[in-house]
Amino acid sequence: MGNRYSIVKEFKIRTLSFSSVLQIGDSNEITSSQKALAVQRERELFFSSEGDFSQYPIYSEPIPFTPPPPPVAFTKLDECPIKVNKIDIIGSSFSSVLHIGQTENVFMEARVKNIRQLKPRVNDEV
Repeated sequence: MGNRYSIVKEFKIRTLSFSSVLQIGDSNEITSSQKALAVQRERELFFSSEGDFSQYPIYSEPIPFTPPPPPVAFTKLDECPIKVNKIDIIGSSFSSVLHIGQTENVFMEARVKNIRQLKPRVNDEV
């Protein structure tokens, strides 16, 4: 990782929640993951066993990774720093990463199972 400065004059964030990270400065590696179970029902009903991630294969299936391409030889010259006047963020959530600086490797993963349970419709009522 080369040497380059990131200069931010003003930074404002209102909400940072649910395992999100604000990283200011360089980092070698960032790894972030999220598992979510989103259940929507027309009727309030909770089953104690439905929060078990192991019953849904989406959370355990391996993610196929494409091998990186062979390295390309190049020369770069960073003559000046990255300059930003203002960053204004309303919110960051669910294992997201806000990063100011350089990172060598980034690994991000999100697995969400969505379930909709609707009441049976009688005679095609609308």
